[in-house]
Amino acid sequence: MTTQLDRTGVLNTIRQAQGQLNPALKRIANYVLKHPDIVKTQSIKDLAEVCEVSESTITRFVQALDVPSYQQLKIGIAEALSTHGQAVPAAHEAFVYDDISASDTNAQIVKKILFRNISALEDTAQRLDLRLLDKVATAIDKADSLAFFAMGSSTLAAENAVMRFMRVGKRCIFYKDQGVQQISASTLGKSSVAFAISNSGRTIPVVEALRTAQKRGATTVAITSYPDSPLAQSAHLTLLTNTTDAAVGSAPYHEAMLSKMAQLLVTDVVYSRYAVKHVDKSIAAIKDTNTITEGSRYR
Repeated sequence: MTTQLDRTGVLNTIRQAQGQLNPALKRIANYVLKHPDIVKTQSIKDLAEVCEVSESTITRFVQALDVPSYQQLKIGIAEALSTHGQAVPAAHEAFVYDDISASDTNAQIVKKILFRNISALEDTAQRLDLRLLDKVATAIDKADSLAFFAMGSSTLAAENAVMRFMRVGKRCIFYKDQGVQQISASTLGKSSVAFAISNSGRTIPVVEALRTAQKRGATTVAITSYPDSPLAQSAHLTLLTNTTDAAVGSAPYHEAMLSKMAQLLVTDVVYSRYAVKHVDKSIAAIKDTNTITEGSRYR
């Protein structure tokens, strides 16, 4: 893992690493992310005690982040808190959007959301397995239909993918109604690719639809933040987005609002990987559909 003590900050490095850590190290990561204001001045002995691990385990945690020392970790945390102006929220404070609270000024709201969006995109770009992109593009190439399963804000990524792939001539299936999604999954076969999009990877209707599609012989692709989630475990191929726990504190819901940005990035990348494999055909198809979209605009 590479050190990221730059603009994205050590706290985002920890967020990105969470899904790859063993239980003891993950417990340390969770504590650091929830209490960075405490950890930035805490001794290694005190952190070990509060996390119920040995000091050597704290050292392994620091090494897993590729940070030179525990002291450097504390410096990185302090810099992250200072650089991005992220005041530590009270434990009881509620949020309307990732770590946006009633005490924030307009300037702080803009700064926080901008930083979180940029971080979400950067973290996702770093997590994407570039080798899998070719496998997904090859599966799309062979498919006569693409099906999408999603709920909540993840439907934005599904609709984005449908629009893009239809513009280059691929037949797409997506229904917002969950019952119809389940039915559509049962109609798929070996010539289909099924995409399931869920930040948590634990949305039951989405997971079940993907499992149904796989039983029918479809190639299945999961887009999620968690490689150990039921969705990822049920898919042939998994494209990972960023983990969405807030850099300071944590929003009190499972699917952070910013997950949609990461999902949109992934669907755009997958579309682009496929389209450039058939660049002449893709451009021709886009020109054809332009005649339709142009008719919907005032001149």
